[in-house]
Amino acid sequence: MPLKTLKSNNYFMSEILLWTFLVSAGIQFLFFALVALAFYTYKKPALPSLASQGVSVIVCAKNEYENIQNLIPTLLNQKYPAFEIILVDDKSTDDTYEYAIDLEQKEKKFKLLRIDTTPDHIHDKKYAITLGVKAAKNEIILLTDADCMPAGENWILEMSSGFSDEKKQFVLGYSQYKNERTFLSTFINYETLLTGIHYLGMALLGHPYMGVGRNLAYRKAVFLKNNGFGKFQGIVGGDDDLIINQHARKRNTGFVLSDQAIVYSTPKTSYKDFILQKTRHLSVGKHYRKTDRLLLGLLITTKITFYIGFIAAIMAVNQIILVGVAFLMVMVSLLTCILALRKKTGDKSGIWMLPFLDFIYIFYYISTGLKVLFTKKIKWK
Repeated sequence: MPLKTLKSNNYFMSEILLWTFLVSAGIQFLFFALVALAFYTYKKPALPSLASQGVSVIVCAKNEYENIQNLIPTLLNQKYPAFEIILVDDKSTDDTYEYAIDLEQKEKKFKLLRIDTTPDHIHDKKYAITLGVKAAKNEIILLTDADCMPAGENWILEMSSGFSDEKKQFVLGYSQYKNERTFLSTFINYETLLTGIHYLGMALLGHPYMGVGRNLAYRKAVFLKNNGFGKFQGIVGGDDDLIINQHARKRNTGFVLSDQAIVYSTPKTSYKDFILQKTRHLSVGKHYRKTDRLLLGLLITTKITFYIGFIAAIMAVNQIILVGVAFLMVMVSLLTCILALRKKTGDKSGIWMLPFLDFIYIFYYISTGLKVLFTKKIKWK
């Protein structure tokens, strides 16, 4: 090949790499800038009056004896005038049932439901939630998990404020993991922050597409009207995000971001358990609405090409200043998003390793995505 042709091809490839990076950086910057603006301009709904509707808090548990000993008393001590706690015990073999049946006799606000068998057509967790919703005496359903802990005694009060009017059918909350001072814990916290930026940011921009079952509320009527989990009853996972994806829209969705509305959970302690959990979560994405799949696909694709393009552009072109400025703009916009979410929720997750954690995130996402693609059967536990 002639030297002139080779130089021409190298120049052409360099230009492609440069423009791939710049376009990806532009999309990432625009998204984070818009979400950061939405976070900073967000105003928390006014707290409801004492005449507000009652709330039924539903907790599903399977062999969660140690966790519910901490969670249930905390929930019973919530400062809210009218609420009940419904614990759905899903075939536990530890002391969960014995603890709960004893507590039910002492606490009027506490109700126990026991599941011994689950129908074949519906997944265990979805069946447990469905029974809990049907047994609820109140219109507002508030969900959390057995291994979670509200940040304060006004959690129910704060989350119920999201139902600011009769049009609001869903309320999205934020949940984070405790920082256990390990690299895995730090990364899990970062991944959760990034997920929060995506689903809460999109909701604030008028396009809700998912929620997290650790901190999620909806009206009993909308659940029953839409036949619960509908056609997704038998799917592993998705007991939180699919119902939001199918029915939540700008007009009927509220959100509460405050230090009292946040819920904390204990992170996974092994990479195997964490990957299993995220594989289950990502596997549900194929059931999202087409527009959501395209939008999320664009965000993750440009995130990957942003880093690939950055490395390649640094090595192949002489536009070091342009590439460096574009990279810095994306990092600053992402950092601004994170700081905004932390400020609104009181989240204290460490972010000092931001560029490194964000870079590691693309390898995590690609590997987990491939695992979802080639795994025929997704397990719950």
